[in-house]
Parts: sequence; C-alpha cells; structure tokens
Amino acid sequence: MRKLLSLLTVGIAVVAASTAIADPGEASDTVLLPTGDEVVLRTAPDGRELVEVRPAAAKGVAATLVHLRLGGRAFEVPATALPYLGRGLNLADFDIHARPKVTDGQAAKEFGKALAKQYAEDRARGSFGGQGLFAGKAPKRVAVRSPMRTVSLDAQGPDGKPANEGVAFLYNVDNAGLLDFDEQVNYFEGGTAKFSAPDGHYSALGLFISTDADNNVTGVRFVSHPEFAVDADTTVRVDAPRATSKVDWVTPRPSLLADNGFYLRRAAKVGTSQVVDVSAGPAPIWVAPSARPVRVGELQTYPHTRLISAPAPGVPYEYQLQKAAIGVIPQQRYVVKASELATVNAAYYSEFGLTGIRQRAGMYSFQESGSGGSHPITLPRKQTEYVSTGTDLGWFGGLAKYSVTGAGGFEAWYGGQRESWHHYRAGQTLTEDWNKFPLHPAGAFSLVDDSSNFTVAPVTRDGDLLRLALTPFSDNQPGHTGMGFHGESRDGIGGSYRLTRDGTTIVEGNAARGSDLRLEQNLDPTPSTLKFELDAYRFGPNYALSTETRTEWTWPSKHVEGATLPGSLVCTFPKGQPPSRACAAEPLLTLGYAVGGLGVGGRAQNGPQSLELTVGHLQSAAASPITGATVQFSLDDGATWQDATTTARGDGRFTAAFAASFPGFDGGYVSLKVIASDAAGAAIAETITRAYKVLS
Repeated sequence: MRKLLSLLTVGIAVVAASTAIADPGEASDTVLLPTGDEVVLRTAPDGRELVEVRPAAAKGVAATLVHLRLGGRAFEVPATALPYLGRGLNLADFDIHARPKVTDGQAAKEFGKALAKQYAEDRARGSFGGQGLFAGKAPKRVAVRSPMRTVSLDAQGPDGKPANEGVAFLYNVDNAGLLDFDEQVNYFEGGTAKFSAPDGHYSALGLFISTDADNNVTGVRFVSHPEFAVDADTTVRVDAPRATSKVDWVTPRPSLLADNGFYLRRAAKVGTSQVVDVSAGPAPIWVAPSARPVRVGELQTYPHTRLISAPAPGVPYEYQLQKAAIGVIPQQRYVVKASELATVNAAYYSEFGLTGIRQRAGMYSFQESGSGGSHPITLPRKQTEYVSTGTDLGWFGGLAKYSVTGAGGFEAWYGGQRESWHHYRAGQTLTEDWNKFPLHPAGAFSLVDDSSNFTVAPVTRDGDLLRLALTPFSDNQPGHTGMGFHGESRDGIGGSYRLTRDGTTIVEGNAARGSDLRLEQNLDPTPSTLKFELDAYRFGPNYALSTETRTEWTWPSKHVEGATLPGSLVCTFPKGQPPSRACAAEPLLTLGYAVGGLGVGGRAQNGPQSLELTVGHLQSAAASPITGATVQFSLDDGATWQDATTTARGDGRFTAAFAASFPGFDGGYVSLKVIASDAAGAAIAETITRAYKVLS
C-alpha cells in the first residue's frame, strides 16, 4: 500500500509516445494520471490542444473522467478522485501538463483500483475522506483573506438530503485571475461548500455523480448558477434536484445511448476560462436550465453524445451528436432532423477480424482545447454514421486497427489512420473508407480551405531548403494518413530513403526513425531534376496486405523566392511560434487506388479484376496535365509481372483491367506496379507487394 500512496505526491507521468491519433506535424505526448488513466495530448497545427482520454477502468464510475480547465491549467480527474480533492488528493496531481519523475503505469492502475474500492466503501458509509487510503489526511480548509467574503454553495444531493458528495466550483467572471485554480473547487460536506473570494461577479456550479452498489454511474447532474454578485458574505444554492432537464436526443432512426457527456465553459472578461466537461459513458445526464442570458463574460454549453443502433440484420448505424448553446443553458431535449446531419457511409477495412479503436471528436471555435474519447469497433465492418454539422464545428480523430497494452501499462495504438481537421455540411452524404487497400505512402491533405486549422504541406521548397514529410501505409481517403513506421514488438517494420539531384545521391538513410519520414535538405540553387525514393515494409501477426511499398518520385525543382502557400497550408508551424507560409509546394505526383469489388476484408473475387487509378499532384502544387499511366500486376509477389490493359478516362483518371485466378482454396495475392507522368517532367513509380487478396 505504501507504494500506492506514494503516487499521491508524484502527480502525472508523461512518456514520449507515437500512439496518439495525430496528424503529421502534431506533437504528441501520452500522460499517465495517478490512477492509471492515460491522456493523449496533441498540439494541433493551429496551436490549440487536443486531448484524448483512455480510462484505465473498463466500466463503472472509475471510467468516468471529468475534464477541467481552472486558472489556465488543464486537469483530467476520475470521478472516483473528486470527493478526495483536498482530503488526501491534490488537484495539482491531475494537471495534465505536469512533468514528474515516476512513470510506473502498473502501480498507477493498482492505485486506481484501490481508489475505486475506497470510493464505494465511503459512498456506502455516506462520508468521504479520513479513512482507508486517506486515514489521517486533514481536509482542506478555506483560507479567509481580508478583505474577502465567504461564499457558501449550499446543496441537496440527488437524494434530497444535504450533500455529502459532489464537487462545487466558483469562478470570478470579472477577472479569472483573482482565484487560483485550487481556490475555484471544493467539495460538499454537510450540504455546503465554502469559498473565500473578493467582491465581484461570479458563477457557481455543483456537479453530482451518482452510482449504484456495483460502482456503476447511474447519473450525472450539472447545476449551474451562471451569474450572481458578491458584495457581502453570500449563499447560493446549487441543489442536485434542480437538474431536471435530461440530455435526450430524438433521432430520425431508433437509437440506444452508448456514450454521453456535457461541456460547460464560463469565460471572464479578463483571464482564462473555467471549463467543466464530463464524459459519463452510457449514463444519463441531467442539467439545470437557465433562462436569463449572462451579462458578464461568456457562457457556452453543449451535450456530446454517441448513440448506436440495436443489434439487427442490415448495416448498423450510429449518431455522433452535439449542439452548442450560447449565453444560457437550454432545456436538453433535442429533436434531430435528418436534414441537419451529415450522412457518412463508412467502411472499415481489415484483413483480419480485430477489435479496433475509433475516435471522432467535435470542437467549436470557442474552445481553447478539445477532448474526445474513443470506443472499440469490430473490424472489418460497414456502418452508417450520422454526424452533427455546423460552420463553427470541426471534427478530428482517427482509427486504430488494434491496440496493445505494454509491460508498463500503457496502451498503444497500431495500424490505423489519422484524419485531418474537417467540417461536415448539413444534408451532405459522403463516403469514408478507412484502411482501404492498397495502402501506400501519402502526405498530409487539408480538408478546410481557410486558416481555421493549419496543415503542414508534405513536400515544400523555401529558397533552397527542401522539406519532406511522408507517411507510409496510408489509405486512399483524402485527409487520411497512416500510422507509418509505428510498430510493436511482434512486428518487423522498417524502410530506407534516397534523394538524388540529376542522378547524384545527395542524402540517403534509414526512413524509420519516426512514424513518418521527415527530411530537411539544402539544395543547390541551380534548376535540376530531383528524385526521392522511399522503401517501406511492415510484417506482423496483424498485417498480411500491402506489406511492402517502393515509391519513386521524380520532378523538376528550382530556387523558390516570394512564394506563399494558400488557405490552411503552411510550411512549418513550430510549437509556440506563428506558422510560416513562405514556401511553395513541390510538384510531386500522387496516386489514388480503388480496386473494383473489394470487400472490407481486403479481398476481391477470383477472375476479372478492375482498378480505378487517379493520378494528381500534391495539394496547391503547380499541376501540369497528366500525360499517361501504366499498370502492371503480379500474382507471385513480384517475381514476374504482366501488363494490365490501361485506359485513360481524362483528368488523370485511368482504368486498368486484368485477370487474376488462383487454383488453391486460400486464393492468392495481387501485387501492383504503377508508373505515371505529367507534361512538366514529373513522374511517379510505385510498387505495392500483396496490395490485396483474391479469393479462389
């Protein structure tokens, strides 16, 4: 037990990791909470922080995380820790930007289990703190400073009795800096939580989380008093029974609650905002509505909910919904119209039956940071996804093909795709293919045409500095990039690269030094022909298709002066610095593949084969007309090659036809080789070993 208690003073551990679903160019850390929960931090290209939480507990109240922004600091606090803040646990221990010395994931998870057990025992007793893990821990007392007022938040609990559980928040909406982060939060005891605060305008919040005998969350209640004045000792009531409005979505098709959450942001006239965001799993959430718009500062709220179809024949579906409100807290019953949503026909490809992980998180422009949970997804599968839309609502996330928990207790994600920041339009119907074979190298692609979110262009030239950022094993969906060379202990993953100028090698080396291939190289200013070769391979128990690629890009290049990238594209975006646009995208060719009749298992039928090939250029690069393309195929892993019949369709589109038959019961693999060129002298040659499988 002593080892577990030592975690109370070490706070959060941070380990460098490539496990997050992050776009190329985004920094990523995996943070370990004292309770073993993991928080993946990403710095998006526009500078905002993206947060993804992976609870250590599979279910129950310990799997419910409360996301807080207080005093300019960000915290992720398990619901089991809330009653002990100031009574043995320090809020600072859950600061996700702390950098302590201890990173023992397994010990942290053991403490999380012990804390959940303590929570259940204390809740049954009706009093938290002072026993078990926290025996002898003195409760936090309000330090009264002159001239200060005592602000009492009085509350009944969900049972109608004076609250002995729940968390109280106080926030100065004139100047957020008047209260430090730990002066903004307290716990209820005997029906009250007391604060010491100067005169001014404030908001108050009572947060109550109910559980059953098995420690499962049965309800979450938000009770806010959005604005009131303090010029003397003041008492404000935030009774849990006031939370009468249940978050409820009436969807066009029948649906079941899978994941539920509620976000509340209060921003002062001066200083950082206060954010309380609860992810409650499938538990219901009740909110106390407010009718009068706030007059000081800002108030924004929104529910965020995922609903799924009941098990039944046919294509499953789900809803990913959220609805922002400004100034007031509205009633929480939402009647959703199909015309308000985007319809996504999604396909998730995998050659093996696996349990993957899907993340889709929405973020509004008023948020300083965004958080999004994830959920397991059975692979392969097709499903229909109905998603909330809005010009002020952007989405991010991705897919992991599978995950592995390492010896240190950290869960790492592998074999998936990351998606660029994007928006959906009301009434839009679109297709999203995840990990659709064949997989091959690709660069980042911006799905927004303004500066609401920045994307680092994959290959640029600034004067005579060439920058490359390319990701192997990406799929063919615009905006997706793969997880590249990121692998686990059972895998064999590697690659090499070479850059030549007019046939002379400038630089070459190991491509697998990170998940993506990144290179900066100074060039001679004289116009020349550049060639970049990238080899990548990936073998392992969960990889049988698109296991090796070789891609050669050839293009004319010259000194760049006075160029500026358009829209959301940038050359670089160093952390803490403004982005640079002073460069030009190099005119490398790109390839997109669509195998006719390919199932989500990566298999096509024996016999006639068809391939739709799209040849283009990197985003914003000078695009000369595509002059031709050829396709070859191999049925023996590249030992011999045959020509496919390739027909030009215009605008860089080609159709290749060939026959692939295998006599054995298990079928066989089709490898592909493509060569394409444009009128300016750029060319691409790409070979994909075991691009997809053909059934016998």
